[in-house]
Amino acid sequence: MATSVLTSESLRIAVFTGTFPAVSETFVVRQINALIERGHAVDIFADMRGDANTPVDSHTSALLERVTYMETPPETAPWEMPLWPLTARTWPPGASKPVHNSVRFARALPKFLRCFAASPRLAFNLVRKREHGYRAQSFSQIYRMARLLKTGHRYDVLHAHFGPVAESFRFARELWRAPFIASFHGYDFTTIPRKEGRTVYTKLFATADAVTANSQFTTQRLIELGCPQSKLHCVPMGLDPAEFPFRERRHTSNQPVRILVIARLVPIKGVAFALETIAKVKDSCSQIQLDIVGDGPLRSELEHLARKLALEGIVHFHGALSGEPLQRLMDAAHLFLHLSVTIDGDQEGQGLVLQEAQAAGLPVVATRHGAFTEGVLDGESAFLVPERDPVSAAERLRYLIEHPEIWPTMGRKGRAFVDQNFNIRRLTEKLEGLYRRVIRDFPRR
Repeated sequence: MATSVLTSESLRIAVFTGTFPAVSETFVVRQINALIERGHAVDIFADMRGDANTPVDSHTSALLERVTYMETPPETAPWEMPLWPLTARTWPPGASKPVHNSVRFARALPKFLRCFAASPRLAFNLVRKREHGYRAQSFSQIYRMARLLKTGHRYDVLHAHFGPVAESFRFARELWRAPFIASFHGYDFTTIPRKEGRTVYTKLFATADAVTANSQFTTQRLIELGCPQSKLHCVPMGLDPAEFPFRERRHTSNQPVRILVIARLVPIKGVAFALETIAKVKDSCSQIQLDIVGDGPLRSELEHLARKLALEGIVHFHGALSGEPLQRLMDAAHLFLHLSVTIDGDQEGQGLVLQEAQAAGLPVVATRHGAFTEGVLDGESAFLVPERDPVSAAERLRYLIEHPEIWPTMGRKGRAFVDQNFNIRRLTEKLEGLYRRVIRDFPRR
């Protein structure tokens, strides 16, 4: 468990996130724990609790006591369903019955009055559609402000992860009179602008004191969305190499070559192409095994595809894992496969799992996608292939299977690359420097 000793140099930091804990956002947990280890006091503010079935490791469970949830009705957040007209009813997805809007209004009115008493101008601003869009219409901003008003702490800096979360909490900069940083990671700069328009972050970019991107690829996309370059800082998400014990990968003839996939089972992760790749490899390399770690809406469809491709006994779906069960699979693996694909222009911003695999010494086959070219050493620690091309992926994978003598060298190069560029301690020092810079400049803005 990360502990901190507060000193005169310590910062009080408020971190905002959408759901906590979230199995796909372990990088946020790592960053928070690294800040705590450096002596800072960190509180977490989240819209929603994670699913009860979400696997929680010791690093995450240690942070649960630091979390404040917004306590919004589901029709307000996450669904952000409009409160108007008052004579209508709202039927939240999955609910057994609708909620009358007049009841919703009566429930929200005391919270609005609490916000109005604290800051009339800000309270009215939060319910103006022109300023806060659908969040104003659902009154979710009022719920958020009312919850933050209960917090007795003062903060030196505010840090929101993911664009939509930053948009939801940007008002906290005025409420708490502290500099505000927004960090972008993936779907927030691809999917959200496609669905809500390319000006979706105009007000956020104007409000934030700094914006961080996890790669140069992300940086360029944010510039295209209108973020001022003067506010942009490239700060990749990091990992602690000590948590990924390095092992030179070697193969003996009496065991199958074990290939590992770690991904949410959603279209952008390209797991269907991983299955097609294995199907093309198995005829010439019969002693192989594919372990898939992750869960999601495509699981049943992917299991059906595995059967259709006659991969029974070769492919094993393990569901979402963390901690020791995941570590055991990484230790047992020989190669790592990650074939993400572009979906309607949406791409991944970093692909931290690639750095995790390299840290552990796994040779990688991945697609030339998003920021992946920045996150591996193509031709040295990894082989990059075109998207949606299982033939090329199978060719590279087959080459690796047939040449196990190059695995240790690839593993050592990958580990050194990650140590140099993605070490959480170095990146946290960089982030801390950014915090102190925006704190220093904040009074003059």
